[in-house]
Amino acid sequence: MKVRLIGQKAMNYVVSGIDEVKDAVDSEAREIGRRAEARLASHRETGNAHIDVDTRGKDALVSLVDRAALSIEFGHYVVNQHGPTGKYVPGLYIVTGAAGLA
Repeated sequence: MKVRLIGQKAMNYVVSGIDEVKDAVDSEAREIGRRAEARLASHRETGNAHIDVDTRGKDALVSLVDRAALSIEFGHYVVNQHGPTGKYVPGLYIVTGAAGLA
């Protein structure tokens, strides 16, 4: 009996095309999006930040959308008209926490 092995990249391509796998990936992305939206809602005072879930294609992407998304997610140092104040505002880890990565 001859066994033919394929590489990981080829296997990922094959598996990602299975309907049940795509459905599971999309479902998980929507659940992460719901948790992220709840985390964001508990911190939102002003602004237009929102969560976007994109399930087009073979993969899914959950994003925090805002001009200051990076600062909201991971934190930032406060800067005023005179320059940096040295005060650090910790990140909220909205998406990272919703995905169970923090």
